[in-house]
Amino acid sequence: MNFSTLISTSLSLFLLIVIGFLLRKIGIMDEAFTKKLSGFVAKAAQPFLIAYSIIKLDYSAENLKNGFIVLGFGVLAHLFMALVALLAFFRIGDADEKKIHEYACTFSNCAFVGYPILNALFGEIGLFYGAFYVIVYNLGVWSYGVALMARGKGVKISLRKMLLNLGTIPCAIGLGIYIARIPLPDFLLSLMDNMAGLCTPLSLIVTGSLVAAMPLRRLFTNPKLYYFCAVKLIALPLVSAIILRFLGISELVAGVNLAVFLTVMIALPPAAFTSLFADMYDVKPSYAAQLVSLGTMLSPFTILLVMKITELIL
Repeated sequence: MNFSTLISTSLSLFLLIVIGFLLRKIGIMDEAFTKKLSGFVAKAAQPFLIAYSIIKLDYSAENLKNGFIVLGFGVLAHLFMALVALLAFFRIGDADEKKIHEYACTFSNCAFVGYPILNALFGEIGLFYGAFYVIVYNLGVWSYGVALMARGKGVKISLRKMLLNLGTIPCAIGLGIYIARIPLPDFLLSLMDNMAGLCTPLSLIVTGSLVAAMPLRRLFTNPKLYYFCAVKLIALPLVSAIILRFLGISELVAGVNLAVFLTVMIALPPAAFTSLFADMYDVKPSYAAQLVSLGTMLSPFTILLVMKITELIL
């Protein structure tokens, strides 16, 4: 495990949040700009990131098979996180805050924060497998995620949105091009690379801008937020690592230690969709934004801590 690269990547992620914070404080970014930038990342840049992560790797039947193995373990990982969320936060009395905690614990920021971490640890093959994990994430977000946030509000799950969304469609396009071995011109690959490269910095700058708009005292003095971060960012991934060590899961996919891969994905901060869905279904969106922001700010440091302990466990 290359810790020097991981440390450099983690510090870079944290400083991007700081930049967003400063830009909001000095007036370069405001609420309207932040919202538009967030929409651009989710609707324009993210599809390129997901598709390009699959397309840019040379075709290999072995890699494709391993990708679907990762997909299967991704399903198990999300089921495990959902179960832990139910057990860890069942005592929260406020129904809306309980929904937010459960959702944020189950769904991680596996693309915007996960991809640079995977790249630091495993290189391009890590991004390739990460795209298969993201397929599970998107299916879960638009099924269980909707059911969770809309609980008690009479909202039905849309099968169309579950199967056809800004995560699954680029995955399908990327897989189609990869399996069919369709050669793409250099200018198109360069375009995809440039668009994909915008995702992580812009999403973290948006996070910093959101933090700057909040009363810092309220953000840093709420014990429930710290309890959530302790469960989601530290306890959950370490328990996962112990279980994976007990099961003997390691080199099941070529080029990647699967136990490390899954531990990293589970250790990531809450998905940005947490605050988006909270706003969509009127489930305390300001509280959701606080939770996502604090979790994202702490995650570069907790990931380093978790990976160091995970190295000893595995």
